[in-house]
Amino acid sequence: MATPPKKTPPKAPRRKKRVSKWRVFLVTFGSVFTLASIALIIYVLTAVAGTPDWHPDTLTNQKQTSFIYDMGGTQIGELHATEDRQMVTSSEIPDLVKKTFVAVEDKRFYDHFGVDPIRIVGSLIADLKTQSWREGASTITMQLANNAFIENPREKTLDRKLQQAALAIQLEREYTKDEILTFYLNRIFFGESSFGIQAAAKTYFGHELSELTPDEIALLARLPQAPSAYNPYYHPETAKERRNIVLGVMKAAALITPEEYTQYLEAPFTHVDNVKANRAKSEKPTITGADYAYPYFVDHVIEELINEHGLNEDQIYNGGLRIYTTVDTKIQAAAEKEFANAKNFPQSVDEIPVQGAMTVLDPSTGAIRALVGGRDHSTARGLNRATQAYRQPGSTVKPLVVYAPAMEKGGFFPGTVLDDMPVKYNAGNGKVWAPTNYDTEYAGWRGLITMRFAVQNSVNVYAVKLMNMVGVEYSWNFGKDNLGLPLEEKDKVLSLSLGTNHVSTLDMASAYGVFANNGVRVTPHAVAKVLDASGKEIITPAVKVERTMKETSAYLMNSMLRSVVTNGTGTRAQIGNWAVAGKTGTTSLDPDIYGYRTGNPDAWFAGYTPNYVGIVWMGYDKDDETLTHYLRQVYGGGFPAQIWKNVMTAAHDGLTVQTEFKRPAGIVSGAFDIKSGLLPSSLTPKDFVRTEIAAQGNFPTQVSDIWVEKEIDKDHPTYLAGTGTVNTEKKVFLNITGRDPEIPWPSDEKPFEMPKEEYNATPPPTETTTPPPGDAGIPVPVLGIVVYDASLQTATLPLTYPEGSEGHTLTVYVKFPDQDFIQTYSAQQMISDVIQIPLSLDGESPSPGDYRFWVSLVNPEGVAGNPSEGASLSITD
Repeated sequence: MATPPKKTPPKAPRRKKRVSKWRVFLVTFGSVFTLASIALIIYVLTAVAGTPDWHPDTLTNQKQTSFIYDMGGTQIGELHATEDRQMVTSSEIPDLVKKTFVAVEDKRFYDHFGVDPIRIVGSLIADLKTQSWREGASTITMQLANNAFIENPREKTLDRKLQQAALAIQLEREYTKDEILTFYLNRIFFGESSFGIQAAAKTYFGHELSELTPDEIALLARLPQAPSAYNPYYHPETAKERRNIVLGVMKAAALITPEEYTQYLEAPFTHVDNVKANRAKSEKPTITGADYAYPYFVDHVIEELINEHGLNEDQIYNGGLRIYTTVDTKIQAAAEKEFANAKNFPQSVDEIPVQGAMTVLDPSTGAIRALVGGRDHSTARGLNRATQAYRQPGSTVKPLVVYAPAMEKGGFFPGTVLDDMPVKYNAGNGKVWAPTNYDTEYAGWRGLITMRFAVQNSVNVYAVKLMNMVGVEYSWNFGKDNLGLPLEEKDKVLSLSLGTNHVSTLDMASAYGVFANNGVRVTPHAVAKVLDASGKEIITPAVKVERTMKETSAYLMNSMLRSVVTNGTGTRAQIGNWAVAGKTGTTSLDPDIYGYRTGNPDAWFAGYTPNYVGIVWMGYDKDDETLTHYLRQVYGGGFPAQIWKNVMTAAHDGLTVQTEFKRPAGIVSGAFDIKSGLLPSSLTPKDFVRTEIAAQGNFPTQVSDIWVEKEIDKDHPTYLAGTGTVNTEKKVFLNITGRDPEIPWPSDEKPFEMPKEEYNATPPPTETTTPPPGDAGIPVPVLGIVVYDASLQTATLPLTYPEGSEGHTLTVYVKFPDQDFIQTYSAQQMISDVIQIPLSLDGESPSPGDYRFWVSLVNPEGVAGNPSEGASLSITD
């Protein structure tokens, strides 16, 4: 039988357990803490993962200010872009500077591993209270990491702090504490565009880092925290307050004594005050601006580094280069002074100023000693007229492309004679070119002249004719290849002889330097050498020295150009007893544009001594639609020559005077006929014989044949002797053919112009055609060249009286062209050096033709002496 199931007794109701509040809190807090920790670890890892890549070179290859030095090694300028950073080594940083920065910025610097936990906790508490990240928990190492590697170092976030910490720890592993501190002091920003302790020392105190005093160090130690707020140039009281706080820190750290602390509390900001009062030269850096010493020269140095040596702007402005230049600051300062003086320039027609430029170089080395590209400098690396303004040189190019090529080619010498008379050339396109001289209109033609005279007086026609003889091709090649002129194919024309090409003052200085350097050309340069930031020489200019013309040719050019300054168009350039050679030049207005206006777009003076070459240009930058911007009555021998003289006087101050250019072997000299350029003949008048020099082999050997002797009618001296001649005499004439009979001969040749006709008329036997003879015991005066005054219709007779003439009166005899007898004018009551005789008869104008004059003295008894030699005068319609 089945057993019945057992009955389970009913369970008692279960009693609920009470949960502990502490247990809940602990579980909750633990969970939150775990999650927060995980989140924090993830956040930290994420932030650290975003840390910039580690590039140790960033610390050593920083952007650094480059320095420029003059020819003597003295610093004259700094070049930098947006930062002025001047690197120093650890040994160059005074110990007090290092200790002060550590005491102010990171007092446990030498104890931590890049991150200071104690400082972090303190700043974290402060940040939590203010709910910001403004408290500075960064160590010096973290600040260095922030400045060197963080893209936006001014951003203050927890991410940036974590990244700084990671980089700081890595820095501490790689470098010593001293290296880190040196990197830091070279990198931090002090305001006023100054990066690094050295730049800051110059900016705020005007001297080197090694010369800093404790009060100055104190200010610099506080500046990095707020460079603008604590800047003594703008907030001197705040700067003083913050500086004194640091002095207190220095005293507490026993870096200075209590006495020194008290001494420096009231120290003034002397350099800052002087700069603000313009009593001291500002050492504040310039951000690639125009406000630096010798700006046009420095601009050219930069261009030379880029164009000649292949550097880029970043290397120049940020490479920490030491750029040694050729500038002589004495000459450069003198040039800038002259260009700043308004009295050295003509008055402008309006507010646009007349501009100018100048280059001075040492011809023996090619070193550019001074360079000014305008009257003011407002734009860094703007238009530098000395090197970038290409203007027509006018007559200053003649020695370079006409006379020097002639000397070099041979067959010519300074006495070579050409006829300065009208000439015409085929200009192409059916046009004719007829060059004239600048003064032909009022001075007339000069006739037969020597090369020296043509150079001395800047005669255009002579230069054109000579180039035509030498050859345009030869002259063009010589100017381009031998002298370095920037000639182009289009310049290979005969008008090149008058300066229709385009050059800068630097081009001209280099070319003229070949003359001054006795025929040796040296590459012009402004950069002497360049050192990189480590002191390694990276640039040494390849200065080419080569003889490009014979020494004798150079000396002949020196001699002729010396005449320009002693007796020609450049006399204003004389400097005491110095041997000065030079050439003036102007250019002409284009008649197709300006019509018949007179003026000059350009005025030049090119001059040199054995020591220096200087070129001055003057003119407007350009004209406009008003057609008014050109020079008026301004010539190279005026304002430009005066500027040249003033600058060169300063340049030669203290130098031993050299009165001559070095004369080489192979120069000969001798007498020659200045109307033929040949050896004097027996007929050459002594007034036409000169002494001249030449290169050996080029002095003439042929005797002059330009003078001829002819018989003239003594009673009618404007005629050759003919069938009607009663009295004859022999006279020497110039045998010149081919001249236009309508062109008057120059005054020195006119007396030697040969009559064109013979005298074949027979005078009436009863008439007197010559003055009667007189008492041979009475002195005979000398009658000079007679001059006709058309406005007064009178003849002026210059007279010279011999001894014993006192007490005598004067009688004048005149033979009129339309009369076969002489007119006698009553004895003058007193003797004069100049007598005026009226030629108008019966109120009629003087007849054209030949007049003849004689004079004789009459003693107190009324006895006349013998008449003088006759003098002639020709009057044309």
